[in-house]
Amino acid sequence: MRRDRFGNMVIGMQLKAYLVAADVTYDDFAKRIGASNAGVIAKYAAGKRVPHPKFMAAIVRETGGKVQPNDFYATEVV
Repeated sequence: MRRDRFGNMVIGMQLKAYLVAADVTYDDFAKRIGASNAGVIAKYAAGKRVPHPKFMAAIVRETGGKVQPNDFYATEVV
């Protein structure tokens, strides 16, 4: 279980972990949420890009709430 910078448990999961666990390709997930291509999903999964609110809502919906908006923002202190 991940923890935020204050030590609180974070319930959501990273998009990449979800896609691996669900055995879903970037291309398939892009189609499911209406994104233009797999490259966009790769950037979301790598943490290089934060989804637009429209896609953020689609990601939450498509993952059944397992991936949440906060999962796209770094909160852990290294």
